[in-house]
Amino acid sequence: MQQFLIYVLWAAMAAMVAAMAYAIYAASRADNPLRKLVVYLVLAMMNGMLVGPFIYLAFPGFLSEIGAIEIALVAMAVELIPFLGIFLRDIFLEEQNPSRKFLMVFTSVFVILDEILMSLVFNLALSHQHYLSMLSINPAGAIFQSISSYWFVFPMSMEMFLSLILMRKDHSSWALVLLLTQATIMFLAPPAVTGYHWGPLMVYLSGAVMTGFFVFLFEHLYRAQSVRRSMGSYILMLLAVYTSMMAGVFLWQIYGDIYLFSLAMVADMAIYLWGTLHRGMLSSGPRTYWLANRRWSFSFLLMVFAAEFFMGAAFDIQYFGIPFIAATGIVPLTGSILSVAGKAVFDFFIFFGSVSLSSWFLVMMGIEMGSLVVFKIRKTRDIETRIRLSLMLLAYGIYSVLLPSFIIRNPSSVPFIGWSMGIGTGGAVSPLLILPMILTYAISGILSLLFGARQLCSVFCTAPVMYQGTFYDSMKKFNNSSGMSKSLTRADHTGNMVYRIVSNTVYLSVIAAALISWLDSTGRLNLTFYGTDPEYMLYIFFFGFLWYAVFILMPYVGSYGCINTGYCQWGNFNRFISRFGFFRLKVRDPNQCANCPTKDCASACPVGNYGQPGSFIATGEYKDNRCVGIGDCVNACPYENIFYYDVRHWVKEKISRK
Repeated sequence: MQQFLIYVLWAAMAAMVAAMAYAIYAASRADNPLRKLVVYLVLAMMNGMLVGPFIYLAFPGFLSEIGAIEIALVAMAVELIPFLGIFLRDIFLEEQNPSRKFLMVFTSVFVILDEILMSLVFNLALSHQHYLSMLSINPAGAIFQSISSYWFVFPMSMEMFLSLILMRKDHSSWALVLLLTQATIMFLAPPAVTGYHWGPLMVYLSGAVMTGFFVFLFEHLYRAQSVRRSMGSYILMLLAVYTSMMAGVFLWQIYGDIYLFSLAMVADMAIYLWGTLHRGMLSSGPRTYWLANRRWSFSFLLMVFAAEFFMGAAFDIQYFGIPFIAATGIVPLTGSILSVAGKAVFDFFIFFGSVSLSSWFLVMMGIEMGSLVVFKIRKTRDIETRIRLSLMLLAYGIYSVLLPSFIIRNPSSVPFIGWSMGIGTGGAVSPLLILPMILTYAISGILSLLFGARQLCSVFCTAPVMYQGTFYDSMKKFNNSSGMSKSLTRADHTGNMVYRIVSNTVYLSVIAAALISWLDSTGRLNLTFYGTDPEYMLYIFFFGFLWYAVFILMPYVGSYGCINTGYCQWGNFNRFISRFGFFRLKVRDPNQCANCPTKDCASACPVGNYGQPGSFIATGEYKDNRCVGIGDCVNACPYENIFYYDVRHWVKEKISRK
């Protein structure tokens, strides 16, 4: 009997999905009173039809089966009366009332309401006692539980797929990709099904689809260079929903809480209806050049990172389990108001940094940002830059992720591995780790002498993977978009002052934290941040939080803020050493630079080294501690006149002379 009921409910769900999808399609085309009436009739009838069964199942003994049918018929008739009135009003006042706003709102509300009601009815039919108990004890919890169940998630996603098939000619190809991805991610909701390993599998699968969607979005924006205003608003709202969705998955994994996730599901469907009911809205209208719109670009970067952050957190919880939270070092919020405030600030930074520097977050970011780097490799002309970009991806995978996260148990004890940014991720500056730390600086310094600071800032560091993909590389156009970005990238008086203040502050803080960490580890002092080593806490703040903050602020501070603000002390060290080494840029013919009308090498530099042409003309080479060998200038030169010079060329010259 139970199996037969399941078949009946699935058949009923399929019929309702078809009816709802048609109602959405019809509403998008309802430009006269008769078509509007059809939409009103379908949705009102669907809603009324569910009222009787809901009352019958939710209030046992209140109605008989015949009474439930009668209530359903009465509800349908009652709901139709006001819409018949609206139909008559539209006929007589069509010219004075051409707006479709009421129809849009009505369709959105009733589609979502009908789906919630259907989910409640079907869950009551299959799990009667369980849902009755939930409805009596926690009605809101029962409703949210039904929204997160497959009786809501699957029909909604199917309605999105079917309505898109019907409306496929109303949208551009890339808008269709966006909307279809939206439907796919809804279908892959992890809390929808209990058992069958659905939840864990869907955490990874939905995250993979979302990551692929972000790559598609980045590359499309990079190629198009503009976005329609309506589509721009839609993208930001969708990213906000995805942030809430992944945060909801994270809370569901830890606490079993489905409230935020359920709200995200409803919001996801609401913005889908907003985008599709306004026929052709996402594929028409005025365009805006997003690289000239700092506010939109900043909001976009912020929303993308927020969604990625909680996606990474969900991956970490799924892989490491609940102990991942305890391992972060979060402390309970107890004590006085000041104590609670201090602990809350600490918990925020320690949790934020633990996720943003975690293994699976770096894996996800590597796949996403690395894809954009692959696109750049394909369009890069200079063979040496292509090799460097390939080595950069290899270094990210092996040096930044694989070795310290999955192979070496204590990476901080291995020189140049596990000493991210030269501070150290392994914990205290203990006597045991002094030698690896010294060797780290020695190895890195030797590499900078031989090959320049690009060995770190353009190969081994995680920063170049994030800055040098196609989409993010195009953001170097923000280097001249504001007073602050101009000062930082041009290194004028204000920019130099900011660099000196920030870099010296970083040096002092690193030295002070290292000294305290040393004294703590040797038993001479006991000064920690709620049990967390001060040097590790500094690393969390600088490179688990501040680095991403500067990255997201690119529209205001320009590209490569880690170089131009001076807050990466390991980068500062390597760039200082590079001044005494072999690395520089050279030109084959300085006269070619003198006659060049465009000076593309200067405008192409994402760091803001604008003095290249003058130096090339005067000396035939360019050497600056901010030059980290990104290679955009080499690729941009229309005459292929610029080339790198390092220890390899010096050795060749010595050999050729002999």
